This record gives sequence, structure tokens and C-alpha cells, in this order.
Amino acid sequence: MILRTFLLSIILAINYFLNSIVFAQVKQDTSVKKLLIEIEKLKNNPLLKKAKWGICVITADSDKTVVAYNDSTGLIPASTMKAINTAAALSILGKDYTFKTTLSYDGIIDTKGTLNGNIYIKGGGDPTLGSPRIDSLNDIKYLLPLWIKNIKAQGIKNIKGAIVGDASIFDDTIAPASWFNGDLGNYYGAGSSGLNFHENTFRIILKSGNKYKAAAKIKELDPPIPYINIINKVITGGAYSPQELWVYGEPYINYRTVKGIVPRNKNQFSLRASIPDPSFFCAYSLYKALIDSGIVVSDSVTTQKMLNEKKIEKSNIFTTFYTQLSPPLDTIMYYTNQKSINTYAEAILRILAFEKTGIGSTFNGTQIVTQLWKSKGVDLTGFIMKDGSGLSPANRVSPRQLAEITRCYLSDTLFPVFYNTLPIAGVSGTISSIFKGTYAENNLRAKSGYMAGLRAYTGYVYNKKNKLLTFGIIVNNHSTTPDKMKSMLEKIMVLISETEW
Repeated sequence: MILRTFLLSIILAINYFLNSIVFAQVKQDTSVKKLLIEIEKLKNNPLLKKAKWGICVITADSDKTVVAYNDSTGLIPASTMKAINTAAALSILGKDYTFKTTLSYDGIIDTKGTLNGNIYIKGGGDPTLGSPRIDSLNDIKYLLPLWIKNIKAQGIKNIKGAIVGDASIFDDTIAPASWFNGDLGNYYGAGSSGLNFHENTFRIILKSGNKYKAAAKIKELDPPIPYINIINKVITGGAYSPQELWVYGEPYINYRTVKGIVPRNKNQFSLRASIPDPSFFCAYSLYKALIDSGIVVSDSVTTQKMLNEKKIEKSNIFTTFYTQLSPPLDTIMYYTNQKSINTYAEAILRILAFEKTGIGSTFNGTQIVTQLWKSKGVDLTGFIMKDGSGLSPANRVSPRQLAEITRCYLSDTLFPVFYNTLPIAGVSGTISSIFKGTYAENNLRAKSGYMAGLRAYTGYVYNKKNKLLTFGIIVNNHSTTPDKMKSMLEKIMVLISETEW
């Protein structure tokens, strides 16, 4: 009797254990099934009829696939490329890496305080130079007086020479060759220079008329750049939002054409445009500040590029008297990924190239980043990297590659630093306005990507089993509105967070 009772208890225990497993499996299957149903809806959505898209979700600890659809298809990743680029740079350069800008002079300073030579601003690729975004003291209005103070500290009262902007740490290609020409005049197409300044952008301040199709007037440029010729083709439209407001122009050409329609009766309406040559603008800004402070500069402004083109030999003897350090790389990365700043991403890629090869080119940077991910075991079949920011339409990344790159970075000692640079769902950065009131809120972290007809996301999320998942989602060539596409993918990501894998 005792033996029979004992055996029965064992059988019941086994049955309970097996039922628990089945129940857990059913629960897991139900949560994943909801996700699969939503993916199926996207497959059959007429707004995605001509779209190419894919998704991949994997477990971070075991690399098991949770869901996948077209996961190996190479697609345009847009700004999710920033995650690939910045994570690699962090791994190679370290979180404390700083960009360095130096002030130097050649020639000699005579007893009367006249410098018989030039002042050089030697760029170190710092994308934050002259921008108050991270540090208000880095603003032009504080930075230039600091530079003048250090110039005067050398005993310099007059300069018989020029102010030279030296961007030679990078090659002369400010914008990657694969960027669309129509993007180059806008702020997001400002690219990167060896001597960046004021994020390589300025604002065009417009005043609209009170009649339909009346010409809008340019009130001012901020900061003032008198040598740029603005061709204004902006007209006044309705009472509401602007339409097709665009800036056209190429690097090194001091013309910008602004087109579009602005709301009527606006006393001030601004848009951001790219600066043609950031190194020249930096030199000009210092030159103007020196003149305003009472220091005469006899030979105006030039750049090392312009001197090279004129075959004027560069001095070999310099006196460096001031070094400006950027914020550390992890801080710059934070703003790069949170605000999706293309100029920052391109500068990070090119300084990585300079530090590893001595040539600060986009091509060298993309080769280094690609090799790093290959060395970590990521299958990069079909992977094409043409820039560091994702603005290039020639980039190709598959959803699985996004998921695998974010997963394999977990083993890097600097993973927590990278993780903390990513926007937080419903809280910060480019995904602060979505995921509110869901399981993904304050949980999911992701870099988003957006271009016309394109949405993409990659990052990390803890599901309801507290298991970390990594994912990549890319949609190309959809025919719905940006907000609707964002809403569709938000629902997918919420369901990812709710899985019980």
C-alpha cells in the first residue's frame, strides 16, 4: 500500500511537471503567435505591396531565432547604420577618446607684437567644435574670445599674414560620393570636415508675406556668413505648415538656393542649411573676431586646401600654443545616436580611419568597421557600407545582420556604454514619443532610421520572461505616411517585448 501510494505520488508529480512544460510552451507559442499574426498582416498590407522589408528577432544569450521574415535580404538601413558605426568606433577608440583642435603660428613675433606669419587652426575632426549642443561654453560666442585670449597671450597685437583653416586630417571629400546631390545643401547633408565648425550648418531666417504666392524675404543668416550668396525662391503659401522647403548647394561652392512654400504672415521662419566649407568658415569667424577685438590681420582668410591648390608650400616650423579638446567619445556618441546627427556620425567614422590608417577617409572607415564585425563572427554576406550615418542610399544591411551585430556586441567590455547611448522607448531620443503605456516603454532601446519611404529599427528589449532579445527591422519603399509606418512597426516591437520566449 505504501509502495503504491509512493508510485502514485511520483506519477502525479511527473504529470504536473509535464503539464507545466506544456502550459509554458503554449503560453510561449501564444505570445509568439500574436507577433507572427501581426507580421502576416504586414505581408498582406496593400500599403506594403511594393515594399521590400524584413525582420529578425534573436535571443541575446543563445542566438536562437524568435521570428524572422526576409531576414537575409540586404536593405537600405538609413540611420540604423549609426549603431553599426558608433559601436565599432567605441570598441576600437575607447570611450575616453577625444578630438583635438590646435592653434599654431608660423614665422616670428617681433618686439612690437607683430606676428610675421600666419595663424593656423588645425582641425582634429571634432564635430562639436563651435556648437553649444553638448557644452554651452563651446558656443562660438564663448569659443572665439577664448581663442583670441590665447592669441594675445603670445604677445600678438597684429598679424602680417592670414588666418588658415587646416582640415587636412581628413581628405577633402566633405560629403560621401554616394549621397544624393539634393541632400547636400540641407543641414543633414552637411557632411564632415577635418575642421568642422558650428556643426557645419547655419540658419536662413525668412519672413513671409501676407498674400498668396508673395515672395518671402530673407531677414538674416545665423550665424552671419556674408560671403555666401543665397538665391531665394521661397514663396508664401497658406496659413499652415511649410511645403517642400529645401536648400540646394554643394561643398566648396558659396551658393545656396532655397526653395519652397512657407505659411503667410510669419515674421520669422527658419531652416538650417549646410556650410559650403566649414574650415573656411571657422577661419573666417576667427578672423572677424580678431578684427573686432582690434587685432589687424593683413592677409585675410584662407584654408590649407586653397594653399595646396595654389601650390604654396606649407611651413615646416610651427609654434602650437593652444589645444582644444572635444567632449569624450561616449558623450559624442550619445548625441549621435539620440539625435541621429549625421555630421557627428561621419566625423566618428573618419577619425577612426585616421587613427588606424593615417588617412581620414570615408572609404577607409567603412573598411575598418566592416572588418571589425567580420572578426566578431557576423556573417556580412551582401553587407555594403558607404558612409557612417546611413544617409547613403547605396548602403545595404539585412535585418539579421542588424540583430547579430547588436547581439555580438554584448561581449564587448564597453557594451554598457554603447547600450546607454541608444534612445529609450517612450523616454528619450528619436523614439521618445512612441511606446507610451506599453511593456516596451522604458525597456526597449533602439536606433531608428528614417528616409522617404523607409523605416528601420535595431536594438535591444527585455521580454516578459526577462530575456534579452536583439532585433533588426527594415522597411524600404512603403507607400504609406511616415507616421503610419512608424505606428505599424511600433506595434511589432511592442509584441516583441511581450513575448514569453
